[in-house]
Amino acid sequence: MKINSILLIFILTFCLTAKSQTIKKLSRPEKDFKKFWTTFKDNYAFFQLKGINWDETYKKYKPQINRNTKETELVKIFGEMVEPLKDGHITISKGEEILYKGRKPSFFKQEFKGIEKDLWKTSFETLQKNGFSEIKGIGPIVKGENLYYVSQNSELGFIRISRCFGNLESIFDDKKEIEDTKLMLTLFDSIINSFAKTKGIIIDIRANGGGHGGEELASRFAIKKIITHYKAIRLKGDYENITELKPIYITPNIGVKYSNPIAILINDKTASSAEDFTISLYKQKNITTIGTNTSGMLSDMFNSDLSNKISFTLSNQRYYSTEKTQLEDIGVPVKIEVKNTKKDIENKIDPVILKAIETLR
Repeated sequence: MKINSILLIFILTFCLTAKSQTIKKLSRPEKDFKKFWTTFKDNYAFFQLKGINWDETYKKYKPQINRNTKETELVKIFGEMVEPLKDGHITISKGEEILYKGRKPSFFKQEFKGIEKDLWKTSFETLQKNGFSEIKGIGPIVKGENLYYVSQNSELGFIRISRCFGNLESIFDDKKEIEDTKLMLTLFDSIINSFAKTKGIIIDIRANGGGHGGEELASRFAIKKIITHYKAIRLKGDYENITELKPIYITPNIGVKYSNPIAILINDKTASSAEDFTISLYKQKNITTIGTNTSGMLSDMFNSDLSNKISFTLSNQRYYSTEKTQLEDIGVPVKIEVKNTKKDIENKIDPVILKAIETLR
């Protein structure tokens, strides 16, 4: 018995040592590949929706990784792995440098590639033809665009929210995000107060790619507390394993409020936090959405780190309508459909703006 016990201990020790050595033999590229693939396996929410077999992805790309795989090659492989998901919330970055960003199909993006600013010029000209004042840019400038653009006539106010963040660095820093949201809301409240005597407001969030603060901005226009949608979070285990659906409510802001009719202009490039803004107000009686459905890219961005200061994000949440319809890739539905095309620039008229003015009047 004593000999058997010693033999057993020896065998166990040998096995554990061998296993430990096997793990240690994984090179840095191999460890990063394993973590990247496993993090998606355990947290990504939409493999079935996207029609992707993630286990097959492992089999395809694992043989391409070895100790000699360079960082640039590894990032390129990661991009190839996730590209079929067509998810704009998948990113790979190093510090503040974006090495990869997923691309989601968008009619608006294709239609106005390189000429998007011409559409906004057409929109502003359409407003002025209808008695609105000259457009005024307000807030921080990123890539040549102010955070807000504001105008009004004798009846209506207009706000274009170009993005859901003021300063770009707030996207990469949680503390700066809090400060940035306060800045956004302070400027926004000032604009709403200037519209106190108007009969309605047009809020243009077409091509707003998101950021943060969407729900807080929306609270200024909420008339009553109601359920706006449901959320669930992906859990480890089966790819369809998620938490119970959690109801999400909007509560009217305690301070600045506006309860007159609102027309929210949206399209398939309205994404993320801008979709939070839209879905938070969708069921309010004073709200009409005009344009086309939003992007359907609603999840928060789940973050994880690899070696050498590389990090990546993915979508780990599912949003559902109040009727419990999943909204990813569908988007928040539009109530009055009007689609922008290149001809709008040629005709020097924005039909979405015209429909908003008509609706509010």
